[in-house]
Amino acid sequence: MFAALSEITRVFSPMCLLIFAMIVTPPLNSVLPIANAAAADLTRLRISIPGLGSSSYPLIMAQKKGYFRAEGYDVELIPMAGGLAVKTLMAGEVNLTAAGTVVAIVQGARLRLVMGFIRQLPYDLMAPTDIKRVEDLRGKKVAVADRGSVTFFVARSILQAHGLEIDKDVTILAMGRPDVRYQALMTGNVQAAVANFDGTGLLETKGFHSVAKAGKYGKGFAGSLSVTQEQLERRPEEVVKFIRATLKGTRAYLRLREEAIKITSEWSKITTANAAKVHDLMSAGALAPDGLLDRATMEAVIADAREVGGSKRSVKLDEVFDFRVLQMVNEELQGWRP
Repeated sequence: MFAALSEITRVFSPMCLLIFAMIVTPPLNSVLPIANAAAADLTRLRISIPGLGSSSYPLIMAQKKGYFRAEGYDVELIPMAGGLAVKTLMAGEVNLTAAGTVVAIVQGARLRLVMGFIRQLPYDLMAPTDIKRVEDLRGKKVAVADRGSVTFFVARSILQAHGLEIDKDVTILAMGRPDVRYQALMTGNVQAAVANFDGTGLLETKGFHSVAKAGKYGKGFAGSLSVTQEQLERRPEEVVKFIRATLKGTRAYLRLREEAIKITSEWSKITTANAAKVHDLMSAGALAPDGLLDRATMEAVIADAREVGGSKRSVKLDEVFDFRVLQMVNEELQGWRP
């Protein structure tokens, strides 16, 4: 059904896929300590995330600051690729996802995006120094997360702006998590990779440089919360709790600079200096303190999703985005400070 889903997602059941994802990804419990015995009174909340980067910072801050616990949840963050994240959410094997869902929704998935995180495109196209210009990537390989992911659209828009067509002039490889993409670049298996704020800082220390910044080539966003329509319609009180905790995490990240730098540096395994640089970029307007996205960005993202998914039908904003609960929680948290 979904073009972005890989062969493995067609063959195995959602439960098998979830188990597979938990086996092949680094166990976050080694990074996010298991709660103490009091966790027995909490409800387990599984959230799939695109990776240990800036697009998941509101969630890690909410977890570390105890905002999910205050809502009655013991949170488990599970890195997984976008196609798998969509499939496991629809199957009920995770409770919500921070991975991209717009392509899947445009293609008919009964999901809704209920909160946005980074309302700019916090990505660079990173390459070794012998690649001086985007045009030098002709005949080369570029790593993205998934076809249909934000990183895919970023790569496509940058390449097209420089006269290069994907799958004709440049080979696009879907490689999942950020750390996998960066490792492929460092080992020479690809000649460029789309990297977020964190990855750019990391790769710069390894001798790589940015040949293009995504923000110059299109509109979009990174990181979000999506739930099933069933959750939104039948259990809206759950969605309120999810959003309340995450919104508090966003605001804590923005206001508690030193603490945020320490938490994200340890979690993402980047240097404190890099985490500080990321924080400065995020707090300069990239990270949305209210979780809302502007109309132009939403329309641009839907247009991209329709194109890559081959959808000819018109898609309304409210078929993809539902910010009603978010707006209510924003009103509730007026004046709240971490």
